[in-house]
Amino acid sequence: MLVLAAFAAFGAGLARAEAPGPLLPPALAIPAVASSAQAFVPDGFTLATEVTGDLGGAYPGVVQVYENRQGRRAMLVGLRRPNGFEATGWGFVLPCRTCGADLPPDRNLQIRIQGGAIIVVDRSASSADGTTTQAELVFRPADDRRGWLLTTLTQLTVFTKQGRAEQSYIDYRRGDTQDAVGRFDGARFVPDRIDSGRTDARELPLDTLALY
Repeated sequence: MLVLAAFAAFGAGLARAEAPGPLLPPALAIPAVASSAQAFVPDGFTLATEVTGDLGGAYPGVVQVYENRQGRRAMLVGLRRPNGFEATGWGFVLPCRTCGADLPPDRNLQIRIQGGAIIVVDRSASSADGTTTQAELVFRPADDRRGWLLTTLTQLTVFTKQGRAEQSYIDYRRGDTQDAVGRFDGARFVPDRIDSGRTDARELPLDTLALY
């Protein structure tokens, strides 16, 4: 699970229990068109699931999740064209199958397409200390539409035993940050205190991120 510890820079703002795996390049350079989506996927990864929607192109948008035998997940983004698959993004920003701690693999990851953006929701839970954590990463197309950028990151941690919650937010396009403390009423976060700030960190290309 991603943990926001600071907002000075993205790398400094994430604390991890273990180092991420290697940043494996796609089998074919992206962006490009191939006969199938699988042509872009490195050896050892198989398709686990996909979602479809409007990614702002002339053809149906597709976000696919691939997994290897160790449970590492990768994300492939593209358009399903009449003559094949046009890949526009590839990266390792998805939680592994076992990264949800006490959450099963089918509950620690959710992906949806909304308003032309890709939204990745990364969840974990610990029954031992009574905490749940959810990170939401929003990717939007680059201005030249030749890649995807991480534009916002929101993390909510609920400490059930203490009856409190913390929420952190960073907007990489505007440089805005928020760090809030409050409570979670079961449906939404209710802040008691909000600290706002600014950061020099800017949008991060999907293909440069290896978070898992």
